[in-house]
Amino acid sequence: MNLAYFPGLQIDSLLTKTDALNFKPDTWPPTNDFPVVIDTYGNVVSRYGDVRWDLSPWSEQTLTIYFGDGPGQGRKVSHQNAFFLRQVVAWWLWGESAIRSAKALLYKFETLKPLFAACTDAGVLVTDLHKYPKVIESLSSYYKQRADRLIACLHSLLIAKDSLGFTILDESGMQLLNSELATVDSTQTAYIPTRIWSYQVSRLRECLDDFRLYQDKVESCYEFCLSTYAQNAGGDLSYAFGGLGGDAPFLKSRVKGERRSGMVFYGSFLEIAKKFGISDLLDRWVKLTEQAGVGALSSYLTLISNVGLAYLLNFSLMRVGEGARLRADCYEVERDQLGDDIYTLKGVTTKTIEDDDARWIVSPTTELAVKAMRAVAKLRLTAAKKNPYIQLSKEDIENPILQSLPHEPWSPKAPLSQTTKKFKKTRSYGDIWNIWPKLFDANELTITESDLEMANRMTFGLDPEKFTVGKLWPLAWHQLRRTGAVNMLASGLVTESALQYQLKHASRAMSQYYGKNYYRLKEPLNDEARAYYLREMYQSMVREFKALQSDQYVSPHGEKRKQQMLSEISEKDHNQLLKAAKTGRISYRQTFLGGCANSGPPCPLGGISNISSCMGFGGNSPCPSAFLDKAKLPAIKQIRDVVTIQILDATPDSPLHESLQAQLESAERAINVITNS
Repeated sequence: MNLAYFPGLQIDSLLTKTDALNFKPDTWPPTNDFPVVIDTYGNVVSRYGDVRWDLSPWSEQTLTIYFGDGPGQGRKVSHQNAFFLRQVVAWWLWGESAIRSAKALLYKFETLKPLFAACTDAGVLVTDLHKYPKVIESLSSYYKQRADRLIACLHSLLIAKDSLGFTILDESGMQLLNSELATVDSTQTAYIPTRIWSYQVSRLRECLDDFRLYQDKVESCYEFCLSTYAQNAGGDLSYAFGGLGGDAPFLKSRVKGERRSGMVFYGSFLEIAKKFGISDLLDRWVKLTEQAGVGALSSYLTLISNVGLAYLLNFSLMRVGEGARLRADCYEVERDQLGDDIYTLKGVTTKTIEDDDARWIVSPTTELAVKAMRAVAKLRLTAAKKNPYIQLSKEDIENPILQSLPHEPWSPKAPLSQTTKKFKKTRSYGDIWNIWPKLFDANELTITESDLEMANRMTFGLDPEKFTVGKLWPLAWHQLRRTGAVNMLASGLVTESALQYQLKHASRAMSQYYGKNYYRLKEPLNDEARAYYLREMYQSMVREFKALQSDQYVSPHGEKRKQQMLSEISEKDHNQLLKAAKTGRISYRQTFLGGCANSGPPCPLGGISNISSCMGFGGNSPCPSAFLDKAKLPAIKQIRDVVTIQILDATPDSPLHESLQAQLESAERAINVITNS
């Protein structure tokens, strides 16, 4: 192995130095006496061959890894299996995807070690595990939890098999393990019907676009308001916190003008809003009334922060707690090895381990939301710096949290004491609509029959009490996460062209880096989001395959062939179908004509840009795995008309002419089957 390509130790610690003895091994695997952990004084704390590695010098707490091939408490692992376990951990420390924190390393280790213990208990070498399906099946008893994490972990090791020099589970073994670890809850997070999802995303976008259009005016008005409060507080804004009472500059009851004391009164804030050209903007999104006064400006800024968060959650697979912890520098663009730009958000994961350098793949459209939230955070930071009751850290000043508190002195929510909580509590998505009722139209969120049909089709175990025709759809943060995952996997569900464009890039990037060689980016991606994506991918496969049972889909070879292909479905429930999908016994993907249930290798022509292999041409019969979707008949007729025109310009007997002729014949065959079915 060429160790020159190894990045070296990447643990985020002052002890990580390029000239340290433990920065990079000079052999692979490392020798048993190679120093793994070195403390502040240069003492070797742990060596590669030790039974236990003490990671504490890299962390603020006691952290140890017990390999199990010697004295100590914990699951025992044979010497032979511990040899490979150490090599995996070494790969995590020094390999291409070198890990960044000791806690993350420990968590990965604790995820994988039970598999090694299971092999030891069964007397099996871990690299031979694929030969023993019974042992693979027994792993379910070792993994009551963390099943998805194990799959993601093994998937990354499978990708790195050439660098590691061995394989724990090959693809067939992974499929079997997937089926054994398949766990489906009795209820599933509700999928937001595309009509409602598209509406709420469009409104969020409209709100953000409005802010960006009026941003300069909003900032000017905010700065003016701060200056007036400072003036009426004796020239020092710090004296304004806690409120100015009757000395507040925007009181309709006070006569306009300057006083001998230096105070100035401007009358109603409504007049100020008009003066700065933002009265219509505020009235469009919040309650701009005499009673609300300058508080309407604070309310609007808080709305923008929440709308920005909601927009991010629609396109990122982030949890709301993770989105609420993002800072001003969270948005990043990286050019990958293929020359494509990959857009990510960096932040802190909340589900499992504290990792302050996790990343989530997003659509480039999320930059709009980040810019809006960053603008609000920086505005409020100018007020926070003058608040005498709080002390801001250097990080909070240089890189503020996007979900910022209302620090303006006229707000009753401005902190009057040093808070011990770093992040503010996030309201539910439903509460946000209750507080800002102008954000969404109730009529648009009212469930229709088609909405309910789609929700039931995409969600098993949907609560009929909460989700019924005529009721308002109960928007929730976790719904955005699942709906986003489904839409990324099947962007054809969303028909609006603008939203399709926003989904397209993130969908391609997630497929490539969550589903394939994700570790090749410079920065590590969030493992939990990737596991969530993979789980939904299998669920989506089952859902689409079950949909083929309807009369909407026909086989070009007739009803009998369709029933043969769908025989797996009639005798299986959802859990069994999920296992079948993961083991490759059922397969399905969308094509231009409908779908393909081929469980073998992908068709070289794909069935998307070239349909000739789906329906055949000349003496070639239609593909036995092809399904035709009746709903796509107008699109098929359109492609037939387009190809008919293109053939006129193609040179006879040329490769282009032959290709177009094949596609034309395939389209005509598809039209004939659908119209006669």
